This record gives sequence, structure tokens and C-alpha cells, in this order.
Amino acid sequence: MQPSVLPVARVVDLVKNYYLEEVVVRALRGVTLDFNEGDFVALMGPSGSGKSTLLNLLGCLDRPTSGQYFLGDEDVSTMDDDDLSDVRSRYIGFIFQSYNLLAQYTVVENIEVPLLYQGCRLDARTRQHCLSLAELVGLGDRLDHRPMQLSGGQQQRVAIARALVNDPHIILADEPTGNLDSKTSDEIMQLLTQLNRAGKTIIMVTHENDIAAWARRVVRMRDGQVETDTRNEPAPGRHDECLVTKQ
Repeated sequence: MQPSVLPVARVVDLVKNYYLEEVVVRALRGVTLDFNEGDFVALMGPSGSGKSTLLNLLGCLDRPTSGQYFLGDEDVSTMDDDDLSDVRSRYIGFIFQSYNLLAQYTVVENIEVPLLYQGCRLDARTRQHCLSLAELVGLGDRLDHRPMQLSGGQQQRVAIARALVNDPHIILADEPTGNLDSKTSDEIMQLLTQLNRAGKTIIMVTHENDIAAWARRVVRMRDGQVETDTRNEPAPGRHDECLVTKQ
């Protein structure tokens, strides 16, 4: 009998309330979900469904009102701010709709940013790691460019490389194609699919069905609860070959 494998992330009866004067907004109402290593999950739902609140909690950007959140076997739901910051910098990679790049930094310098948050000493080894990631996302010829010199798709590729620099347990993507045209969106989703095939666990918020179709699994939320949790058939246009190799 094989030993059971813990999910890379797990939330148990997660509740999140916001208090606005005398009004209580129940953003999450007892959500329980497992996220297995190597999964690719799309979180969907209408505005106010709780999907963004859940992503913020998974990213250790907020704490639940009650319930538990496990990264591996460690409950992070009761950690203080310093410990949560450490968890974010070491174990989680973020991709945002608006890219969130630093305008004064080059491509390589933006990729290095999470290493600075970890307190890493930047040297020839870390620089080579960042150069390799820039090459991986197709920006080997844009290393000294700054964000304003890049297209939206190129900026998002920088953000993806930045999310990979700390070899995170989970990549969290918040509407990663929201500011991109259809062609560029497909290119970004192809890249995320390749990373997932290489073993990266990805949890993505999207409101677009064609983007969710790239994921392996779709969790639909409504009124702070999980409405459905289904597996996808492989998306049309998803290639079997993988341009990214697991390190």
C-alpha cells in the first residue's frame, strides 16, 4: 500500500468576513478544497463570489476569519505578519493582471525582485538564474529593456519569470490575460500550460471560459461557497510537447 500524498495546499472550512461599520460581508462561507501538486486550477465565479478573496488567502495576503489553510503539512492560517511574509517570499509566486513590474528596473532586475525580499545576496549565480528564466519565457533579447519598452505580453512574460525565480510551491495567477488581446492571451496560456506540464502547480482566477479551458480543473464559486468542482478535457490547441523542463 502506497503512503498517501499530502496536497501541496489545502483549505478546510475557510471563512472570511469583512466588517463595514455595522454590516458583515461574508466573503467566504466554509470553503474546503485540496490542491494537488502539479494541478492547474481555474477559479471562476461572478463578482462577489469569493474567488479573489480565496486567492488572497492562498497567497498569504490576508488571514481567514476561521478555518485552516495548510501549505504541505504546515498550518499557515494563524501565522503572524512576519511569518506570512516569509511564506510568501519563499513558497508562492504571483502573476497579476497589471503585471506589477518596477518601471525603473530592467527585465532581469524585475525578475530578481523576489530574491531581494528573501534577503538573498545577488551574485553571478543568481544573475545567471534570472538570465535563464528570461530565456525560458522568450525574452533573451530584451534583458536590458524596461517595462515601458515592452508590449503587454512581454511584460506578463517578465512577471511569469519573476514568479518562478524562487522555485515556488504554488503559482497564483490573478486574471493573467485580463489586459491582453486574444492572440497574446493564447501565447501566455501556452506558456503557463508548459510550466504546468513541467510540474508547477498553478491556481488562476479568471472570468473567461476560453481561458479556464486551458486549466486541468475548474472550481466555480458563488456566494462565498464552492458551486462546482470539475475536471477539464484537454483544451483545443494545447500541445503535448513541453518547452520547459523540470529542474
